[in-house]
Amino acid sequence: MKTFNFQKGKAGETLAKNFLTKKGYQIVKSNFQNRFGEIDLVATKDKILVFIEVKLKIGEQFGLPEEMITPTKIRQIEQTAQVFLQQNSSLASQYPQYRIDAVCIVLDENQNVERIKHYENISPL
Repeated sequence: MKTFNFQKGKAGETLAKNFLTKKGYQIVKSNFQNRFGEIDLVATKDKILVFIEVKLKIGEQFGLPEEMITPTKIRQIEQTAQVFLQQNSSLASQYPQYRIDAVCIVLDENQNVERIKHYENISPL
């Protein structure tokens, strides 16, 4: 099951990267990890540094990907982002504004994208 979840997560991140790149985002880091957690993608756009959580579900019969982004998860992303900013001070000074976004993806049973939705600024840091 862990291997499937890992592969599903990687597939979701790849779909999100492609989607965001087409919207003008530049991906600067994938899978930043520290003791607080992980940030799936770090990107820039319009002089803003964006920390992005990616959630992927196959079908919606067991819930929506949006439902997996809880206040606890957002706090974890905020803490992880603070460490990222400390460890990447030149990037932080280059982009003094930052926010947390989410990309939620639903695939059908054939692994085709049923929908992809980008939520900007899900929580102010």
